[in-house]
Amino acid sequence: MSDIEMLPIDPLDADLVSAWIAMQNAAVAHDMPGDETVSPAHQRLRLLLHPASVAVERYAARVDGLVVGGYELVLFLKDNQHLANLELQVHPEHRRRGVGSALLAHAEARAAAHGRDTVLTGVIDSVDGAAPVDHSGQAFAAARGYKNVDNEIHRRNDLFAVEDDDLARLYVEAWEKAAGYELVQWVNHAPEDLVEGIAAMRARMYTDPPMGEELDIRPAVYDAERVRDEERVRADRGELQLAAAVRHVESGEIAGLTDLLVWPGQEDHAGQNDTIVDPAHRGHRLGTILKIANQRLLRSYRPRLRYVHTWNAEVNSHMIAINEAVGYRPLCRDIDVQKKLA
Repeated sequence: MSDIEMLPIDPLDADLVSAWIAMQNAAVAHDMPGDETVSPAHQRLRLLLHPASVAVERYAARVDGLVVGGYELVLFLKDNQHLANLELQVHPEHRRRGVGSALLAHAEARAAAHGRDTVLTGVIDSVDGAAPVDHSGQAFAAARGYKNVDNEIHRRNDLFAVEDDDLARLYVEAWEKAAGYELVQWVNHAPEDLVEGIAAMRARMYTDPPMGEELDIRPAVYDAERVRDEERVRADRGELQLAAAVRHVESGEIAGLTDLLVWPGQEDHAGQNDTIVDPAHRGHRLGTILKIANQRLLRSYRPRLRYVHTWNAEVNSHMIAINEAVGYRPLCRDIDVQKKLA
């Protein structure tokens, strides 16, 4: 298809932005039943605001005046400067016409122009016991040189189906194994005495979770300034961040961290961000404590919000067991696919 226009998405072009959001929601509804739709409020704010640690480019594909696809390219500035993270979508009524190929070629060219030699994106696969999802992205990616490098399971927790008595029992049992630790929780802005520890835990998310051997994710550069900048951006975008840490009382070390995000304009779904426990402090049920405490905090802030989404490496049996115990069930498989640019 030779008449595809590639347009940078101008946040002040209301018609283009609206059409881009509508295209995204059509793709979500077709490809993955049960997933959260795109919040127009959140997407508009994301166009205007992003952390200082990344640069973001977004393009829409337009044919005969209609937005038929688009992509988002995220470029890390403090670390992983070899990498471009890509999210690409095509409206289901305009597939198999060259739109996806044109978008991908454009995105790869933009990544190369920024000096990136690796593009990382994702495709989905169905899992037993969940609604089937659209698999066409797998063949599309493979045909264009993308290699499967890691598998994650996307799980969803229906909070309305969770038995509070079961959670209470798990929570008490977990604390019996966690003598010498204390829980600290906050909303949007972490206590000052925790920030350095939070930065260290954020950095561990790039090294500790199980990853495929060929997945080219490198250690992150995280400090207190980056933590505070991300907090400011989330607050400015209207995101609700609910966080919990477990601290080792004697040493003062942050032993574990978790946080949930609720997007503006989204009252049905929330997303799990990071959950990590320092290896030196494992074996004390700290992950269970963090998950249940933060789930309770979410219920107090958004009692009518129903679903929480999380992702774990398929081989991360320990965290999967914790998530299953507090109510998460598989929704689909997310396959990380990676291409090394020539």
